[in-house]
Amino acid sequence: MASGVTQKYTGSFVGAAADIDIETCPFQPKRIQLFVNNGGALEQGYKDEEMSGDAYLSTTSGADAGVTINSDGFTVANGADVNVAGQTVYFECEG
Repeated sequence: MASGVTQKYTGSFVGAAADIDIETCPFQPKRIQLFVNNGGALEQGYKDEEMSGDAYLSTTSGADAGVTINSDGFTVANGADVNVAGQTVYFECEG
């Protein structure tokens, strides 16, 4: 029987015109939620370990590509709409 315990890790990064590696999570995430306030509009991204490759869901464009889960966090590609240059992006990882 599973314990039902969920690990959570939160943080933030500043979006850039380049790929960003978040390598600070103390476990391999199963789910990642990303939040950015882009000019007053809240954009969100959601990545689950069952989504293939770098696919994720976005409130801006629906199905999108650019977020990859790694053993110690995740990578956000430069073209992802949750990687807006100069904007603070908040995230929550669950394991």
